[in-house]
Amino acid sequence: MINITAVEKSYGKSDSLVTALKKVDVQIERGEMVAIVGASGSGKSTLLNIIGCLDKATSGQYLFDGTNVQDLNQRALAKLRNKGFGFVVQYFALIDDYTVYENVEIPLKYGKVNKKLRKEKIEALLEKLQIADKRNKTPKELSGGQCQRVAIARALVNDPDIILADEPTGALDKKTGEEVVEIFRSLNEEGKTIVIVTHDEKVARSCNRIITIEDGMICKNEIISRG
Repeated sequence: MINITAVEKSYGKSDSLVTALKKVDVQIERGEMVAIVGASGSGKSTLLNIIGCLDKATSGQYLFDGTNVQDLNQRALAKLRNKGFGFVVQYFALIDDYTVYENVEIPLKYGKVNKKLRKEKIEALLEKLQIADKRNKTPKELSGGQCQRVAIARALVNDPDIILADEPTGALDKKTGEEVVEIFRSLNEEGKTIVIVTHDEKVARSCNRIITIEDGMICKNEIISRG
């Protein structure tokens, strides 16, 4: 599904050049639940952004389901992002003045899905994530855990191939964070591919594999046994 080979990512020029990723190789199969861990500044979020087509590698190859992402123009990248990936971030990235329903609706509007189908998809997800009674509330009226459920609903609404989560429990208390991890595990058991960037070892160990990055390089690739 994801095949990244010898990928490098640099920012700046000459004396101010910073190399965030150095000859990184990553393979992620459909249906996996993978954690990417590492210290702050190690390159883990840069790698996630490249996987999600939010950024392009400086060099190397990225194949997504056999498509060479490096060859895609901005329009094709935007289309792949909207259909291929669902994004969940630490501070939810919800629009404060929109209702829960309107926030979840955003990717469907971008994808020009008709209103009737939009309603069916949104209502089904709000029920699934136990926030149907919050559909007309705004994020300011919700708890952190409820906001993250809205963000997960928005990430799922286009039925993407992969959910990419960047520190999804970082702004939550322990109990709520555990509930969010359980949602991800449940989605993975239903067949969704999940990639989580986290600094939380417990969150990482809830995944099936842990990729560790240090100074822009993969230094460990650990399979988590559930025997």
